[in-house]
Amino acid sequence: MNADGYSTVEVLNESQVEQLHALIKQQWWGGQRSLEDVKIMAANTSLMIGLIEDSSGQLVGFCRVLTDFAFRATIYDVMVTEKLKGSSLGERLMDTLCSHPSLQRVSFIYLACEPELSSFYERWGFKTYEGRAEWMIKVQRKE
Repeated sequence: MNADGYSTVEVLNESQVEQLHALIKQQWWGGQRSLEDVKIMAANTSLMIGLIEDSSGQLVGFCRVLTDFAFRATIYDVMVTEKLKGSSLGERLMDTLCSHPSLQRVSFIYLACEPELSSFYERWGFKTYEGRAEWMIKVQRKE
C-alpha cells in the first residue's frame, strides 16, 4: 500500500480491463469503444500505467504508450476517473510514465491533446510540434 492510497501497475487483470473500459466510456472520445476492442488494445500496448485505489482495488487512472523503445513513442489515453480529477493523479501518471526506465532511451515522445491541456503537458517538456513533418491521419472506422 502506498502512502497516498494508490498503487501503480503495468499489467491489468481481467477485472481491471473491464474497469478500464468503463473509464474510457467516461471520456468524450471513448463512448463508442467496445469492451472487446479495449481488451485487444490492452493486450497489444507497449507500456501501460494503471492507478489502483488501494482500499477498493478499483482502477482510477490510466495511460499508455506505443513505442519501439529506441526512437519513437506515442502517449495515448491519459485519464483519471471523473470523481478524482484535480487530485494530482494525472500528474502521477505522467511522472511515472515519463520517468519509466524503458522510455529513457527513446528519442522522441509524442502525444496529442486538446489545446487547453497543452500547459499541463508542458511540465514534462512537451511543446507544440513545429518540425518539417506534418501529421496525417487515415480514418478506417468511426469510434
